[in-house]
Amino acid sequence: MTEDDLDDLEFDTLRTGDHISAARRLSELAESVSGGVSRANVLLRAGEQWQHAGDHDQAATLYRQAIEDGGETYGDPRAYLADALFELGKADEARRLVEEIRADAPRDPEVYRAVAEVLYAQGDTTGAHEWATTGADVVLALRDRAVGTGIVAGEAPDDAPGSFTPGPDDVALAEDSLEALLRLRYRARIDLGRAEDDYDALLDDLLKNA
Repeated sequence: MTEDDLDDLEFDTLRTGDHISAARRLSELAESVSGGVSRANVLLRAGEQWQHAGDHDQAATLYRQAIEDGGETYGDPRAYLADALFELGKADEARRLVEEIRADAPRDPEVYRAVAEVLYAQGDTTGAHEWATTGADVVLALRDRAVGTGIVAGEAPDDAPGSFTPGPDDVALAEDSLEALLRLRYRARIDLGRAEDDYDALLDDLLKNA
């Protein structure tokens, strides 16, 4: 079992719309996973399929299993669990998870994007704006530390998220997240009635150069 195999399964599910079958298949695969794919990653994918199918309770169960497993995953399973908990009406528990993630100061900008999207979907526009801004800062700090361009939109303290020496792969992956973060941030600013700022100008530049 490889990541490509999992991607193919999810692609077929997009075509058929049968998320329940995909969720069950992934749940089965998680118990006998091999080939370098972590069990936690398969559990996380299974949880996503249950959530796409509208079964947020089962999704939460799989997300919890992914967290308990502790294996390598994309993003942070707690963000996905928070999404499911919000849908289940367990907002207090969901927000506690969000605060746990914040306290860990993740270096992966996709974690910030995921949390920002969850909060935006729940009508927490201010929270979404904050998380999207911090995620953009993580990308810009990575870029600045890697190439010394001085493009960071504000000085980041030494203990800020992303305060480590990144490699080329870190920067490339982070750059892939930047447009999505800035787009989400811009939507939140529009909802909040705020004027455009330097981050919005950066988004304009990205779109012009795309």
